[in-house]
Amino acid sequence: MDLLSSCKEKLQYFRIKELKDVLTQLGLAKQGKKQELVERVLSLLSDEQACKSHIWAKKNSIGKDGVAKIIDDTYRKMQLPGATDLASKGQSSSDINNVKPKEEVVDSYQLDMKVRCPCGSSLPTESMIQCEDSRCQVWQHIDCVIIPEKPMEGVQPEVPSCFYCELCRLSRADPFWLTVSHPLLPVKMVPCSTAPDGSSIVHCLEKTYPLSRVDKEMLQRNDYDLQAWCILLNDKVPFRMHWPQHADLQVNGVPLRTTNRPGQQLLGINGRDDGALITTCSREGTNKIALSRRDTRTFSFGIRIAKQRTVQQVLNMVPKVADGELFEDALARVCRCVGGGNATENADSDSDLEVVADSIPVNLRCPMSGSRMKIAGRFKPCIHMGCFDLETFVELNQRSRKWQCPICLKNYSLENIIIDPYFNRITSLMQNCGEDANEVDVKPDGCWRAKSEGGCKDLAKWHLPDRFSLCSGGRGSEV
Repeated sequence: MDLLSSCKEKLQYFRIKELKDVLTQLGLAKQGKKQELVERVLSLLSDEQACKSHIWAKKNSIGKDGVAKIIDDTYRKMQLPGATDLASKGQSSSDINNVKPKEEVVDSYQLDMKVRCPCGSSLPTESMIQCEDSRCQVWQHIDCVIIPEKPMEGVQPEVPSCFYCELCRLSRADPFWLTVSHPLLPVKMVPCSTAPDGSSIVHCLEKTYPLSRVDKEMLQRNDYDLQAWCILLNDKVPFRMHWPQHADLQVNGVPLRTTNRPGQQLLGINGRDDGALITTCSREGTNKIALSRRDTRTFSFGIRIAKQRTVQQVLNMVPKVADGELFEDALARVCRCVGGGNATENADSDSDLEVVADSIPVNLRCPMSGSRMKIAGRFKPCIHMGCFDLETFVELNQRSRKWQCPICLKNYSLENIIIDPYFNRITSLMQNCGEDANEVDVKPDGCWRAKSEGGCKDLAKWHLPDRFSLCSGGRGSEV
C-alpha cells in the first residue's frame, strides 16, 4: 500500500478533534466540515498540490514522510486503551521517545521561516503566504496582506497564484531607484472608519525613524535620496506607488506634498504616484514622520534610502537576446499572428487573427517615437507580435514609471521585458537602410522582405526567418 492510500485509510477513523490536531501541527487552517479537513491533510501528500503555491504548509519543512508520521502517531494514540484525549493533549509513555511534542515541532519549523509582515508581528500563524521573489521569500500573514475588494465575514480571501511582498512591489514600481536600506520598514495603515454621514474620519499614523552619521553622509551625494513611499495593498496595478486620499505628510513638523492630484481624487489605472523626497527635512538621530489620511482602503507605508540608476544601468538589467526568449518561440508567435492561429486549430475557426493574404505588412516604427526600431523590445507575456524600441521605452519610463505595453496597454514590470529575437534580427539587418525603409512583408511561415529598398536591395528579397540567407525557388520568389 502506498503512502497516500495508507494515510487515507487511517484518516477515515479520525474524529474532527484528531483532524484539527493534525492540521495544527501542519500549520493549516482548521475550519470546515470533516471531509474538507481530511482533504486538506491529504493534499499535502499530493505531488500536484505540492507544486501549486507558496502558501505555508509544514510539508515544506518536514516533507511527505513527516506528514505521514504525524498521521501515524495520532492514529496509534487513538488505539491506546483509555487514550480518548491523547491525540490532542500529548504523548503516552510508550511513544514519548519516538514523537516530538507538538510545541517543539512548531518551534523548530519557525526557526526556518523568515517572517516580515506590515502588521509588525514576526510570529507565524496558521495562514501564511510567501513572496515569489527568490531573493526575498519572506512569509506574511494572509489576513494582513491579501485584502479582498468586498470582504465577507467568515470567507477567506482568494489567494493569488503569484504574490510579491510590498518591498518587492516597490522595487519593481520604479527600477530607476535601487533600495539601499529601510530606516522605516513597511507599516500597515488600516482603513479609516466611516462617520454617520458616510464620510471618512481622518486617521493619523505617527512613527519615528533613525538616521546615522553614515546615512547622512551618503544622502549628501547627488544620486542618493531619502524617500517616503506608500502602496495600496490590493492595487489592481501592483507595481506602482499609491498614496491615500487626502494624504497629509509631515516630517519633523515640516509639511510635504505627496501627490499633484486633488485630495479627493482617486489614482486612475494609468496614473502613477511618486515617492516623497524627505532628505532635506531629516536630520542625524531620531526623526518623526506623520501621515494623516481619509481613505477606507488598506495601505502600506515606509521610508527607504535609495540610489538613482541611470538609463544605461536600467537597460543593462534587460536580458541579452540569447537569454530572453528562444528564437523558435518568437517565430512561432509570428507565424500564429500572421497565419491566424496554429495548425492544430479547427479549420473552421473564425479567429480574428486569420489572414487570407500570402503575406502581411508589419510596421517597424516604434509606437512611441515614430522612428524605426533599433532594438526591438517587448513584454514576454504579451501574445501579440508588436514591439517597441527598447531604449526609447526605457528613457520615457524614467519620467512616467509606467511599465505598460504600448500595444495592448497591459501593466508589467521591467523584469518582463525581453529583446524580441525575430524582429531584432530584422531591425539589425536594416540599420544601414534609409529612413523610408520602415516596413516589412511577413509570410505565415516567417519569411520576410523589406517593402522599400531604402538603399538595401538585398533586403527587398524574401529572407528565411531563421538565417540571413535568401529564400530559394518558388518559395522565395518575389510577388
